[in-house]
Amino acid sequence: MTMDLIDIVSSLEQNEELHLARLLVLLNAFMKKDASAVEGITKLAKLDFLLRYPSYFEAALEKRGVQRAKLQVADFERKSIEATMVRYRFGPWDHRYRRFLNNLASRGFVTFKVEGRKISIDLTDSGISIAETISRQTEFEQLVFRSSMLAKHLDLSATKLMNFIYDTFPELNSMQLNDEIDATGLIGEN
Repeated sequence: MTMDLIDIVSSLEQNEELHLARLLVLLNAFMKKDASAVEGITKLAKLDFLLRYPSYFEAALEKRGVQRAKLQVADFERKSIEATMVRYRFGPWDHRYRRFLNNLASRGFVTFKVEGRKISIDLTDSGISIAETISRQTEFEQLVFRSSMLAKHLDLSATKLMNFIYDTFPELNSMQLNDEIDATGLIGEN
């Protein structure tokens, strides 16, 4: 029995393990010795958005001065999305983030530090170990590379990153809350 393309895409979108793996790799790329990996779920969402949407990743890093050829985005990826997100109060968002993060915490892979309204996220030793195991798998090479590029070129505060996203992608500002973000706004530019 073969699945049609819609069934395949739908199953990937709903595969929570893939979302958790992507978040672990992303957090691992941002690990620091004396600071949280990611300070704020809003910041995590913006970085995850750039991983899920290769055309936006490419445009964002080009805006930060990285040459397109160094970004390793294939032509077919410019018209694709790994998993959809919506426009929410502070930009791109997935309403499942809290579930994903609680799942990672319940497995002992992440810890949270709450300061006022900000939730900082860190990997535990177990989280680092599983993130490194995932990172060694060839299927995740591009994800690891792109996460490291984000850590190198877009390790900004949540507010600065949010402003950068809105300045770089003004089409997100005009979207209604909970509208699904697609890559078509950038296809003509790439």
